[in-house]
Amino acid sequence: MLRIEMEKEKLKKLEEARQRKKLEMEQAKHRQQQEVAENRLRRAQLKDSMHFFHAVHMAIEAIKTGERHQRDWEKFMRCNGLPNAASPSDLRKYIHQWYADIAKRQLEARNWLLRTDERTLLTQDSQVPDLTRVSLRQQQGSLGDVYAQRIKEVLGILNELDESLLFSKEHTAHIAADLLKLKTEMRVFLKEHLDEFTYKTMSHIERDMEIDRPGVSKHIYSSDVFQSFIWTFSKDAQIAVNPKARIGEPTAHNEIDFPIIEMNISLPPTVQLQSSALRGLWLNYDHFSDYCSSFQIKHSRSANATILRQTKREWRKRKEILQSMLDECAREIPLSELEQLTQEQHSASSQPTRERSYDVDKLYAQYEDELNKARRRAIGPEAYGMLETDVNLRKYRIIGGVYGIDFLETPQQDKQLNARSFIRTIAAANSLVHKEYYQTYKPPPPVLPGVRRLPEEIEAEMRMIEAALDKLALVTLQLPDSVIWFEPPVACRWETHVETFEMELADGVKPATEPEQSAASNAAATTATPTEATPLSTNAQPSPLKSSPRAKPRQQKSELSTLQTLREVGDFDLRAIPSDVDLYGLVKDFVVPRLPQGFCVRLEQQTPQMDSNGQRERQVMFLARQPHVRLGVAAAATEATTIDAEAAAPAAVAGIDAEFLNTLEPAELFPPLCFDKLLKFRQLTPVAPRSGNCYLFSQLIEDMDRLWRLQLPREQHEELIQQISEQMSPSGGGSQADETEQLTEELPALSQELVDVLQPAAAAAAFAYYTSISFVRDSQLPAQATTESPPKSSHSQDSSDTEEEEDEDSLLALLECETAAQPPDNLQQLLSRNSQSDNSDSEARRLKLSSTAAITQGKWSTRDVHDTKFNEDKLSIQFRTGRLGIFGFALNKYSNMPYQTWDLRPDMKNPGTILFSFTASLISLDMTITEGGYTVNNFQGGSTQGITEMIGKTMSLQELKATLILSAVDIFPDEDAFCYTEGSCEKNYVMELHTYACISTLALSHNFSWSRWNLLAGSRTAVLLIRELLEGKKVPYYSTLLVTPLKTSIIDCTEVSASFNAVGIAGMEYYADLYQLSQAHAQPVSLEKQRTMSPILRDNVAGILMAIRPLSLC
Repeated sequence: MLRIEMEKEKLKKLEEARQRKKLEMEQAKHRQQQEVAENRLRRAQLKDSMHFFHAVHMAIEAIKTGERHQRDWEKFMRCNGLPNAASPSDLRKYIHQWYADIAKRQLEARNWLLRTDERTLLTQDSQVPDLTRVSLRQQQGSLGDVYAQRIKEVLGILNELDESLLFSKEHTAHIAADLLKLKTEMRVFLKEHLDEFTYKTMSHIERDMEIDRPGVSKHIYSSDVFQSFIWTFSKDAQIAVNPKARIGEPTAHNEIDFPIIEMNISLPPTVQLQSSALRGLWLNYDHFSDYCSSFQIKHSRSANATILRQTKREWRKRKEILQSMLDECAREIPLSELEQLTQEQHSASSQPTRERSYDVDKLYAQYEDELNKARRRAIGPEAYGMLETDVNLRKYRIIGGVYGIDFLETPQQDKQLNARSFIRTIAAANSLVHKEYYQTYKPPPPVLPGVRRLPEEIEAEMRMIEAALDKLALVTLQLPDSVIWFEPPVACRWETHVETFEMELADGVKPATEPEQSAASNAAATTATPTEATPLSTNAQPSPLKSSPRAKPRQQKSELSTLQTLREVGDFDLRAIPSDVDLYGLVKDFVVPRLPQGFCVRLEQQTPQMDSNGQRERQVMFLARQPHVRLGVAAAATEATTIDAEAAAPAAVAGIDAEFLNTLEPAELFPPLCFDKLLKFRQLTPVAPRSGNCYLFSQLIEDMDRLWRLQLPREQHEELIQQISEQMSPSGGGSQADETEQLTEELPALSQELVDVLQPAAAAAAFAYYTSISFVRDSQLPAQATTESPPKSSHSQDSSDTEEEEDEDSLLALLECETAAQPPDNLQQLLSRNSQSDNSDSEARRLKLSSTAAITQGKWSTRDVHDTKFNEDKLSIQFRTGRLGIFGFALNKYSNMPYQTWDLRPDMKNPGTILFSFTASLISLDMTITEGGYTVNNFQGGSTQGITEMIGKTMSLQELKATLILSAVDIFPDEDAFCYTEGSCEKNYVMELHTYACISTLALSHNFSWSRWNLLAGSRTAVLLIRELLEGKKVPYYSTLLVTPLKTSIIDCTEVSASFNAVGIAGMEYYADLYQLSQAHAQPVSLEKQRTMSPILRDNVAGILMAIRPLSLC
């Protein structure tokens, strides 16, 4: 009987389970039918919305394009000598003219030593000019004004260049890359321009600088773009010493004050200031930050994402979830599985039963949360691979300009020999020479928890820390009042990659042994002379690169000449280059140094194919002059001629005429020939005699050497080039006429292929302003130009399945494999690159490369900045540093986030005007939005001169952003802002932007405001308040609006409700977005306002909302 009862109980449970499965099956089918019906409505409504927004978008783009063309025309007609920032040729012409102006100013410069005559003051003759120093100083203008005017001009050009790069669709890829290259070149030149100003000022201490005390001179200049304060100290200078008691011993610290930039620096006694100079510099621009790896966000969102495409992707995923639910419900439960389930329930009777979830919304929300987490990891701080001391520019921003503290060598001064001559001793390059100050400091490790230390140990550690900090330079600086300092800034220094590698080496450098130290001290004692009392480098700790065993000692030119390496190669035909030849190394070592100015070598290497005779097509090398190269034109087949030395001698004696000496070329005409390697040809097999059908590599070297020796005028030079080109070309004269005709027929097709492939990108780059060698290989050739379809608008409703799956595939890729940031090159790679550099490069090129690397290859770091103290009352900051250089102060960009309130309403008194009120964490502002732009009427939370001037002024969105950001009021979050803020809830990105577009459409008829339910509603739900305002009627109460990616509705919930209720009000139908909801429920007057609303006003409202993103941060 007991067994029969147990069987009945099992059957009863099985029946209950089947009934429950049947009910779940019916619910799943009903939910599927409901989802399908909503999807049909959603697709139809969103297509109508996208059609409307697409028409608005096209109207806005047409208006903006017309305005942009009008601005370009006004820039073209201003006729002020400034270049078109969107034209690389104009920018290069401006840079060349800049060089020419500097050279002209140097030629026109006159030395005072040959003009000064203090006795002219004693004569009574009125015809004798006053040539005293005082009179000549009054007659000359301010040198700083000339440089400041040029800097202002260049900064304006760079701003226009940045604006031009924003419209990247109007430029091809190679033009955009060329503009970026020119932007960097102008920045580097701007830095060199400031260094030239400092060098010229220090080169004439008696003329341009003021004597502060015996042996000490100073120069002060201040402008809107930069401020400079220079101190120079002679070898007998009396430096003000400030004795301070340091750890019980009196030590002398050099206190240097820079009043114009409100900075004071205290240098340790190891720094010898005699025969040196100190420069304090402030720049109101930052040309360093955008070269940091963390400046640009990684994995930015696609610009083609729309609400329609997102809902399509979501519907596909929801269909998969629904189908899996149906399959699960339709599956029959076997008896054995039911018994096992019953046993498990009895064994875990103490634990609560876990019910299966068949909620589609919940399951998809979990899926989307996983995608959001993957994206957060892909764009968060861990994706950049930064060190602990690196400043993350995704979170911080350099504010208040940058400061420069430079330890320089004083240039030699002119000494007058007689009335007509003077002399100057040149010990280094005609430019600034930076002295080195380098002192490391490592703070002690933190004390482990639970470890107790004696007071004596704590005191001894404090003394050691104070002694170590005393060796660093102490900088005290008054922060600029143009910034609202909401938080203590982070003092950081611009650290180049070389300095980073030095610090890596410093961790592994072993200290010298006692015999080595004693030997070094004895050598220094025996070789020291009175003239070497002031060393060039006064660093307390030697540079790790100099003490590294990898760093080779610098060799003199005489040593380099004897250490030339000999390379032996086999000779080969240039028109049939063997595959095993290291052509790149040969051309780099032996052809490039021999190239005359204005010439280039072009190598054409196509994929080897078989011709009619069964032989491989040959590789061809061309030697051509830049102005006379014509792609697609075959040279006539002529016989090769030979020029002997006797015939060339008269031409060489004749010299170079004025036509060939083109003074407008920016580079030197004939740089000196210098080779690091010697070339020797070995002949393993007998080489055929020279003929028109064979042109050997050794003959190319001989012909290039002849070019250098001849130095002919242009006409004779072209004749020699034509002869050599005929010998190198495939159609060079030969004995067999059929082979000549075959080569001649193949050449036009080959050249036409070059025309199609290389123009306009590679041809313009190969024969550009700066001519040099150019290699063209299969892997380096740009892709064949194809007819690309015009990009579809983001509001277009006709989108292919491939375009719809782009964002989904990228998100899945982030979820499956998260890519980490590539680490910077290690030390061995840097040293190997440095060891392989060409010693034949000119000194000017090396200086240019070093100047470029100092700006473009670095990062903001706190590695050498220690013991920072911020005085909030005085707005001053103090820190110690182990290096001098460029310093900046970084502020948290998101200190004003999250927000508190926001409100958007139409101004009923002024039609066509919208009022926007906004309260962040620390500031609040009220603004008026019109077709002309944005006008800030009230600002609370701080004040600066820029903000004061902004009040009541109508500006564009870009100008408003720039003004607020310069004052450290950053209320414009980036896409990754939620990785660095707390208390915010990032909404679905596409849903949020589409909601702002809908709000901008209703802005003239509805009032929108924040809701307290929004923050905790989740990432797929946005909650805000809405009400419709009608003229002459009472203002109604707010209604609560619920927005999700799938639908929009008015819900039965208020701000004073006890709990949140997401159920819609009675009679609420299905609406895909806010635009469709307003079309069904708005009054006819409101619909008319929406229809006749200005597209520019609509764009201005949407622009400020998308920039601030109040739904995600409030």
